[in-house]
Amino acid sequence: MTDSASTHNAPSELFEGAYYSIADGERFSIAKVLKLEPDKVHVRIYQQHFAERPSSIDPNLLTLGAVLDRDNLGIGHLPLRLDTFMGHKPMFLTYVEVQPNELNGYNLWKETNGSVF
Repeated sequence: MTDSASTHNAPSELFEGAYYSIADGERFSIAKVLKLEPDKVHVRIYQQHFAERPSSIDPNLLTLGAVLDRDNLGIGHLPLRLDTFMGHKPMFLTYVEVQPNELNGYNLWKETNGSVF
């Protein structure tokens, strides 16, 4: 394995508050890392999808959508195994500090000892 390949898969590449483009089948989605744990990553997945991997985004234009939306409902909190998230080939886009209200789902998950996917 080359140094760049091992670095690409290193958990240290991920950090809280970072937005990443992720492979989602034949499309790309945007995920924000809300919380990192040694073997888990807690993310928010936005409803916007792209035919090609975006090289930049404006976080202010991202939305989660609403239950009545026909297409692409976002996910406010998704607890994933680190290797599951890395399997989506995350690529860093930008950073915005995690706000307390973004952690509501994470806090509820923690209180209820929720599952990890």
